[in-house]
Amino acid sequence: MFRIPPRHPWPPAIDLSTVRETLSYMRDDARSVQGLEALAQALEAAIGEADAAEAKLRPASYSPIVSRFLPARQRPIS
Repeated sequence: MFRIPPRHPWPPAIDLSTVRETLSYMRDDARSVQGLEALAQALEAAIGEADAAEAKLRPASYSPIVSRFLPARQRPIS
């Protein structure tokens, strides 16, 4: 069975742009409801944190894959 070594865990697959969009919808809804202004500010702070986290991420670098082309096998003509 394949196991991920604990010293090199895979990062979680989180799409921060989707998180930002979802938080934006929630923030806009909270702004439109009286009494939820503090929630709207908290969601604004969370959007800022998502932006900061996305700015820190490095794009995934894929090591080049070496390709070798093998000569075609010659089949006997029958």
